[in-house]
Amino acid sequence: MILALSAALLLADLAGTLLLGRDGLLRGRPLPPFGAITHPDQRATVARMREEPTGTAAFDAELGWTWRPSTHDEAGLAEINALGARGPREYAAEPPPGVLRLATFGDSFTFGDEVPVEASFQWLLEHTRKDLEVLNFGVSGYGTDQALLRFRRVGRMGAEVVCLGILLENIGRNVNRYRPLWNARTGICLTKPRFVLDESGALVLVPQPFATRGALADAIEDGSLLERIGPHEYWLGRPAVPTGRLSSLVRVACGFLAYRERSPARLWRDEAGEPFRVTLAILESFQREARASGARHAPILVFPAKEDLRDHGLAGRPYWNGLLAELERRGVAHIDLVTPLLARAQADGEDPPAKSLYFGGHLSKVGNAVVAETVLAWLRAHDG
Repeated sequence: MILALSAALLLADLAGTLLLGRDGLLRGRPLPPFGAITHPDQRATVARMREEPTGTAAFDAELGWTWRPSTHDEAGLAEINALGARGPREYAAEPPPGVLRLATFGDSFTFGDEVPVEASFQWLLEHTRKDLEVLNFGVSGYGTDQALLRFRRVGRMGAEVVCLGILLENIGRNVNRYRPLWNARTGICLTKPRFVLDESGALVLVPQPFATRGALADAIEDGSLLERIGPHEYWLGRPAVPTGRLSSLVRVACGFLAYRERSPARLWRDEAGEPFRVTLAILESFQREARASGARHAPILVFPAKEDLRDHGLAGRPYWNGLLAELERRGVAHIDLVTPLLARAQADGEDPPAKSLYFGGHLSKVGNAVVAETVLAWLRAHDG
């Protein structure tokens, strides 16, 4: 009986290995161990690194990537002005008299991916009050660490209110150096800087490891990338796969563990974990630095993904309360965008839930209008 069972398991394992094949995908999901290429589609991304860059995105030796000034994308959704901010409007170095300027930094939820500029919360805010200017320095795919570094580079541009947006998912990006190790299905095969904490709890920068796109592409193709980014890459080898690629059954089991470990809900609930502690230190540092540079206010904008509202908020299982409570405890000014978006989703009662609040994976014009209304109410409460 034991021999028969062992033989059956061996055959199942062999069949699974053949089924997974060279690319190691199970129903479209890559299985560990994760290398420099975690999904076959990423090979085309790496090949494009050899081409002359076009469009809005550019490799950046310090930030990992950023926007190229005075460009627009092929779809016509995104236009980048001379400052590197989103939108067709150009802004002076300082706001005109009587105008309150806001500067916003963050990832794709701050930038407003998948919707035209007229549907971004910055545009909606700016067109609500004539005495407002709202500059959008969000960059698609950014970690909160990159947003902090971009603020350090750009400065507040005369803004009295400087905002840092954080999507709840960003907690995993903030301890990541090579995006496919955090999100195995991503099309972003780029490295980034990150911060670690020293013994006193202060942030220490680990620089982006490549000076050029070509050097990065070489490291991916020759297999040296993982060695280069290994130090301080939180997601490398999580989890360890003792059989490597030999056993499909072990890879499937480790795949379950890999995606579970990468759940933002688990990371935010682990307040002693490195992702939580690093992320909170970044938020604190941004607010402290923005205020020191002359900003009157520097609130953190907390964004939820569609899954956060649908699977956690509407189900009565919020996992972000620890974040909000810790921001409150530390005296970090913040604007909770989860609560008003959740309230709107509950009031709409749509099927599927929150359908009108999101377009694709990002906020729609309706969702961004909720953000604009919430930020405007916060400004009124703090400045009248």
